[in-house]
Amino acid sequence: MPDSSSMDILTGKLIIGTLLFIRIMGFVAASPFFRSRSIPNQVKVFLGVLLAFSITTAFWTEQPQIEFHLWYMILLVMKEFFLGVAIGWVANAVFWGARTAGAFVDFDLGFHTAMLFNVDADTPTIVGEFKEMIVIMLFLFINGHHFLIEGIYASVRAVPITTFAITESTVTMLIKVATVVLVVGIKMAAPVIVAIFLTNLALALLARVAPQTNIFILSFQLKIAIGLLVLFASSALIVMVAKYALQGFESEIMKFIMTLNPGRV
Repeated sequence: MPDSSSMDILTGKLIIGTLLFIRIMGFVAASPFFRSRSIPNQVKVFLGVLLAFSITTAFWTEQPQIEFHLWYMILLVMKEFFLGVAIGWVANAVFWGARTAGAFVDFDLGFHTAMLFNVDADTPTIVGEFKEMIVIMLFLFINGHHFLIEGIYASVRAVPITTFAITESTVTMLIKVATVVLVVGIKMAAPVIVAIFLTNLALALLARVAPQTNIFILSFQLKIAIGLLVLFASSALIVMVAKYALQGFESEIMKFIMTLNPGRV
C-alpha cells in the first residue's frame, strides 16, 4: 500500500495531468489541421492523452501545488480550455485569410448564390476551400503541425496552470491577428478581384457601344470563365503569399503565449 506522501504526489500528478489534458483538447478543437473533421475524435482524444501524459511527466514539478476544491477546479478547467482555444485560434490566422480570399472571389463570381439553396452548408465558399487546401499543404510541408505541438509544450512553461491574464499586449496581438486575416485575404484574392473589375468595366463599355447585347446574361459566363482562368493562373502567387505568411506565424504564436503571463511580458 502506498503511503500518504505517495498518494499526495499521485493525486497532484492526476490533477495537473487532467488540467493539461483539457488545455490540449481545447487547443486541438480550435487549431488548424488537428481540428479537421477527417481526423476521428478517438484519435484526437488519444493524442490529447498522450501529450498530457508526456507533458505532465516532464513538467509537473514546475507547476504550482493545487488543492482540490470544487469551485476552484471548475474555474481552472474553464481557464485551461479557454487558453487552449485561444492559442489554437491565433494559429488559424493564415487559414482564415485563405477562406476570406475565397469569400471575396466567390462573391465576385456569383458562387455565393449557392447559399440560397443550402444556408446550412458547412462549406459556403468553394474557392476558399481550394485556397485553404493550398495553405494546409504548405503548412504540413514546413512541419507546422510539429510546431503546434511544440507550442503546447512551451505554453506549459510560459503560462503555468494557476497563471493567466489578458493584458494589453494580448489585445494588441488579437487585433494583429485579425489584421493578418484581412491582409492575407486581400493579397490572395487581388488578381481575381482586379480581373473581375476590368471585366465589369469592359462589359459596361460594351453596353454603351452595343445596347442590344444582353450584358446581364453574358456577364455570368464571362465573369466565371475569366475568374477561374485568372485563379488558376495566379496559383503560384497564392503559394508565395501563403508561404510568406506561414513563415511568421510561429513567432506570432509564441509572442501571444508570452502575453498571457504578465510576469514574462
